[in-house]
Amino acid sequence: MRKILILLGLLVTTAGFSQIDYPESSGSVFEKQHEIRLGAIRLLAGHSLDIGYERIIDRNQGYGVNLLIGFADESEDRSEGFKQIISVSPYYRFYFNKSQEYGAKGMFIEGFTDFYNGKSWDTVYTSWNNTYDYFNEEKYFEIAAGLALGWKWVNTIGFTFEIKAGYGRNLLGNSENVEGIFRGDFSIGYRF
Repeated sequence: MRKILILLGLLVTTAGFSQIDYPESSGSVFEKQHEIRLGAIRLLAGHSLDIGYERIIDRNQGYGVNLLIGFADESEDRSEGFKQIISVSPYYRFYFNKSQEYGAKGMFIEGFTDFYNGKSWDTVYTSWNNTYDYFNEEKYFEIAAGLALGWKWVNTIGFTFEIKAGYGRNLLGNSENVEGIFRGDFSIGYRF
């Protein structure tokens, strides 16, 4: 009887310890290395879709790519001088994180290259009928290099929130009307 009680006690103790989930297990969101994002402000404005992917290298750095697709009607917002159609932007990020336990969050600086095409034109405002006249429309392909600053928040479930702003200067000079490109948005994502 004593042997059966000892064996039963060992089984119950072993089964009890096997149910404990320790915090240093590999399921922590801060050990996951892939992240996808969607640009919320651009999407809500109705002009473009901004999708991003980031690969987390370690707690201080990551790299990824953004894809921006403009789907606004060409008659909309022509007074701004150009309409971006599609953009592919690879980037590298460095995070300034003071916490030692996890990373790839907080303030970051991003170096990016932006490959994009678009249309540009000159505008003239006609006061007598309150309209814009458009002329010298041209299509172009351009490469821009630039920097962005931002901040990323990550919760323990895996959702990410990010805000960034940056500017890239054109390298090819293929458009007379467009000297560079602005990169920025508020993005919502998920780390997996």
